[in-house]
Amino acid sequence: MRRLLFIGESGGWTPATWPDYPAEYGLRREHAAELIGLACDATFDGEDGGEIWAPVHAWRALGLLKVEEATAPLLALLSRSAEDDDVISEELPTVFGMIGAPAIPHLAGYLSGQSISQWAAIAALGGLKEIATRCPEQRGECIGIVVRMLTRHADADPLVNGFAIWNLIDLEAVEAIYAIREVFRRGVVDLSVVGDEEDVEIALGLRNKRATPMPSYHTAPLDRLTGLDIAVPPWAGKIGRNDPCPCGSGKKYKKCCLR
Repeated sequence: MRRLLFIGESGGWTPATWPDYPAEYGLRREHAAELIGLACDATFDGEDGGEIWAPVHAWRALGLLKVEEATAPLLALLSRSAEDDDVISEELPTVFGMIGAPAIPHLAGYLSGQSISQWAAIAALGGLKEIATRCPEQRGECIGIVVRMLTRHADADPLVNGFAIWNLIDLEAVEAIYAIREVFRRGVVDLSVVGDEEDVEIALGLRNKRATPMPSYHTAPLDRLTGLDIAVPPWAGKIGRNDPCPCGSGKKYKKCCLR
């Protein structure tokens, strides 16, 4: 366990480039409690040295070990830090995906809460998408949770709804189109995330081209819509939500014009 304190920054940020923590560091499920404690330890937030990365290595190990009991503490970490820590909001969905089906009830309960922040909710939704992608037998259950979230909250955050629809598009969830159309009808979707209803129908293969003029988006739809039958500016499709915002503010896209 102590070896995790001295790994420092990982060379890669995709799961394929993560170290094999169980094999390389001898971690087993019996280390789960210590790993959970390390992953959620706020005392590392102010560190300047390599130790600052220890929680990252701990939650990755928990994912690789498929530790179900880590889900609730990691969701609490998400509530505490998702707005300010991009690493947490980017990596925890993958960890939940690795934990798999046992994490689903925790994520469903979390998303049914009324006080979670935008980026915590978006990361939890990403966790459901990761589970559905890694465990196809759980796809229907995960999509059902996202659809219920869309239909349950009349005053839901438009940005969160936009990312919920984003995930449904990734999962090719054509069966969710009626719920998607309803949230567009209510006007509670941030168009800068996935475009309007017609853009989503094109992305899901339900129409070939627009029937109405393209609306005035706050910013253009993201890269999933590039190449479809919609007009987008030259930089659309090249900007990830963690990339610098093209408006020149110096902020990340997701914290600036995507909001």
